[in-house]
Amino acid sequence: MLELTENNLNKNIFKLSIPIVIENIFHMSVFVSDTIMIARLGTASIAAVGLAGTVYFIVSMVFSSLNIASASIIARHVGAKEMVKAQIVAGQSILMSLVLGVAVSPFLVIFARKLLVVMSAEPIVVDLGVGYLQIVSGFMVFRLIMLACSGILRGAGDTKTPMKVTLVINIINILFNWLLIFGIGPFPRLGVSGVGYATVIAYFIGTGLLMKKLFEKEAIINISIQQMVRLHLESMRRIIRVSIPAAIDTFLTQMGFLFFTKIVTMLGTISLAAHEIALRIESISFMPGFALAVSTATLVGQSLGAKNSNLAFLSMKRSCCFALGLMGFFALVFLLLPKQIVGLFQPEANVLSLATVCLMISAIEQPALAIYMVYAGGLRGAGDTVSPMIVAIVGTLCLHVPLAYVLGVTFHLGLAGVWLGAAIDWIIRAIAIYCLYKRGRWKQVIV
Repeated sequence: MLELTENNLNKNIFKLSIPIVIENIFHMSVFVSDTIMIARLGTASIAAVGLAGTVYFIVSMVFSSLNIASASIIARHVGAKEMVKAQIVAGQSILMSLVLGVAVSPFLVIFARKLLVVMSAEPIVVDLGVGYLQIVSGFMVFRLIMLACSGILRGAGDTKTPMKVTLVINIINILFNWLLIFGIGPFPRLGVSGVGYATVIAYFIGTGLLMKKLFEKEAIINISIQQMVRLHLESMRRIIRVSIPAAIDTFLTQMGFLFFTKIVTMLGTISLAAHEIALRIESISFMPGFALAVSTATLVGQSLGAKNSNLAFLSMKRSCCFALGLMGFFALVFLLLPKQIVGLFQPEANVLSLATVCLMISAIEQPALAIYMVYAGGLRGAGDTVSPMIVAIVGTLCLHVPLAYVLGVTFHLGLAGVWLGAAIDWIIRAIAIYCLYKRGRWKQVIV
């Protein structure tokens, strides 16, 4: 349990965020290793895994948005020391994730090829990517439950368990990637599809480990089978009410990213491969921002549950300062050493030059992303999912996609124009989310 005092604030921020950073490093090691291994199969394989993985990630994030609501509600109950209520919400969150996963998977499997075709991918990319997308989509229920369990534990203040489980997941993922991509020993050589099978095996084991933790008596928050399978309509209504704006926010953000990727795909396989490599590298810089956003959400939710709005206010402000410092460091690295970093993936010369330019442009948006991620996380932790939703609607519909198309296609700036449009969008979103935070609506939200 966290000791919610101003003197312990820095300690609590680092106690919550450091495991999340390490967890994200583990996640990133899988993405990087995937890309490095797949790169040995050629540019088309890089593009196929990147595009199919993007589609899968977007869909899973949209349907896992209810975890934002459940984590916020659980944090409130934990802060108010209402553990039984927190347990009930946790059980219902897992049940809802299970139902969503079972319902959504068949549609993704059936329409996998059409989804990749709609993204304007070249035929060879579609042929390589469809098998991977069908494999991971067929078992999406494991990813949704895993995300639900991680959200429950973080809302309760336990960020170490998801970190440890992620380490196990990543070791398994990397091992089976190696075995199944290249057909090592008795294993078949599956190429791109091998990445999909490795992901499914890792997620299955990760789900089991997280569920086991939640059933342990000594866990910060533990649940029973009864709390998970028996319908508790009031808790479901609360989760749905808070999660609807978060779902709209996530849907629009991810759909914007999907159209953003479609614009990149329209520029050709070389641009798509360069985009995926630059995105993999840039995502490393997201780790401190994301970690501080999650820890801020927990601290804000528990502080408000304990009736201490001043501590919630200070948690957001201080976390943002930490995020600015850390992501500013990445901005400097991306400006000074872009070609050397991209070169680690050993891409073809034209892919190398494009990815290098994108990485340099990404440095522009790092401070803005730090501000946006932390304050959006804090507002969601308070249960104010409406404010981030408004910013997402305006940003996606009016800035992110239009700017990417105008600068990249209309003005013929290519991939560099697409990335520049994204940077402008994040700068404006950061300003908007900060203004909404200053209005203080989040202090009065009832969850």
